[in-house]
Amino acid sequence: MGLAQTLNQLEIQTEGKGFTRLNERIESWLRSTGIDQGVLHLTCLHTSCSITINENADPRVLDDLAAWMEALVPQDGKGPKDSNGERHRYRHDDEGDDDMPAHIRTALTSQTMTLSVLNGRLLLGTWQAVYLWEHRTIGNARRIACHLIGNKQAKASSTFQSQEANNQTKLSLRNADRLNQQIQDRIKPDGWAEEGGIETDVDLLIDRLHEISDS
Repeated sequence: MGLAQTLNQLEIQTEGKGFTRLNERIESWLRSTGIDQGVLHLTCLHTSCSITINENADPRVLDDLAAWMEALVPQDGKGPKDSNGERHRYRHDDEGDDDMPAHIRTALTSQTMTLSVLNGRLLLGTWQAVYLWEHRTIGNARRIACHLIGNKQAKASSTFQSQEANNQTKLSLRNADRLNQQIQDRIKPDGWAEEGGIETDVDLLIDRLHEISDS
């Protein structure tokens, strides 16, 4: 097992304002690197789009995010109200009404993120996905720089470590059973009543240990 690093750029074609899921493209590249475990740093190489982690199951979440951003930074070419309640055009409007608003939306979101990689995959929560968030009204060719640093593992080593992980899991289960039995042996069924009906710190600790051992 040795430390390695690699740098790549993903090219993403967007269709205009909205979200493009990146998980599958990133993980396809991760598999090609041979790096099993490490850290992945992503950088969006633009000033009018961004990257974000959010809900991957219910598309209404992304719809609500887009609506919120539309209300916060309208793309009509005008800035916020001044002290007189008037809105004036942005000075930077070379590429249309959505030009400066796209830059503001980018400033309010994220251009970079760092993620853990485990077993050649992104380490994300069950409901998480990585998205490119396009802030321009027309489609664009976008680039995401991917810098991966981690360990390359031989197949034999991976198999050995997998077996070690299984052994550790079995040992943890045996320890949990043993812990649960020790709790059962020491617990006083009438202890709660002896304390005047009030749960003591010991009672609460035993309850927590029960939860841990049962899980």
